[in-house]
Amino acid sequence: MVDLLCVIIGAGFAGAATAYHLARRGVSDILVLEQERVPGVHSSGRNAAMVRQVVSDPAIARLARQGASFLRCLPGDWPAPVLFRQNGSLLLGSGEGWKKLMEDAGLARQDGVEAECWSQEKAKERVGVLQEANFDGAVWCPTDGVVDIHALLTGYLKGAAALGVEVRYGCSVMGIEVRDGQVSGVQTADGVIRAEAVINAAGPWAGVIGKFAGAVDAPLRPCRRHLFVSASLTWVDPTWPFVWDVSHDLYFRPESGGLLLCPCDQDEVAPGDPPVDDSMAEHLAEKIRRFLPQMIDISIKKSWAGIRTLSADGRFVIGWDPKIEGFFWVAGLGGHGVTTSYSVGALAASLITDGVGEGAEEFSVARFMA
Repeated sequence: MVDLLCVIIGAGFAGAATAYHLARRGVSDILVLEQERVPGVHSSGRNAAMVRQVVSDPAIARLARQGASFLRCLPGDWPAPVLFRQNGSLLLGSGEGWKKLMEDAGLARQDGVEAECWSQEKAKERVGVLQEANFDGAVWCPTDGVVDIHALLTGYLKGAAALGVEVRYGCSVMGIEVRDGQVSGVQTADGVIRAEAVINAAGPWAGVIGKFAGAVDAPLRPCRRHLFVSASLTWVDPTWPFVWDVSHDLYFRPESGGLLLCPCDQDEVAPGDPPVDDSMAEHLAEKIRRFLPQMIDISIKKSWAGIRTLSADGRFVIGWDPKIEGFFWVAGLGGHGVTTSYSVGALAASLITDGVGEGAEEFSVARFMA
């Protein structure tokens, strides 16, 4: 057993997966603090649930491949059933965006991911509603898909709890206690909790928690993104992959007999529960008119806004803080949290217990030090 009084702030994917992996590594004293009454209220529970492996950043792509592999073949001791619908993904590109997408697909293939470059005609044959769409080519990744995000998050938390991890809900963090440059505790509304290590997995609040500790000023931006669900559509095939036009920032996938759609908006907001911007419905409609004209007549029955937290360079922030001893970052997953949660948790746990992890230097918060 590894004796370490470890407080994890946040019970979303970053915090839950880190707790799960730490417990599996024998860390015996772990407490997860979650400000909400249930897990997955914010970023982890309000996203499109898509698992995507072909991404531009090679460091993130490696974690995405590892995370997707886990989802396709859950370990025998995984504590909760998780539905992973492996319908694949179809990424559309135009102009320079298509050239970059082909490069990304080539790098993915080198990393063992199935990623085929398709002609416009082949893509339209696979997803009929693309007949009038405007794009130059597509990348088909058959091992991508859609996962039950709530079951996945529950699995991490149940697995961690079975190994002795405590999760305390409705517990807001008010500050971080630091003595002589070393973390010593976490201030909550219920009092101070002693800690030898504090794991900052606070999602949109990660920047705030970092400031509480006097840690490196990581440039993290919580950004709002809207999702829309259409009314039932007779022409939607539930076996369609998710389709993402990376050049025009628009994606859709089958959902509840209709489509889930996103205009890929990304405006910076304060951490919290972002309100729906009613103008985004028209923004989505305009993109559909321009790039997916066969969908022009769909009606929207539901919409919501979630938050994705991005670092200044778009890369995750994972690792020990060089200014404050005992303060560890797992933040800035920027929309890749579902796909990479397992591998991010494994990397974080390896760094915490052993001080090493494959590719860890690429995610270090030290890159933001002046």
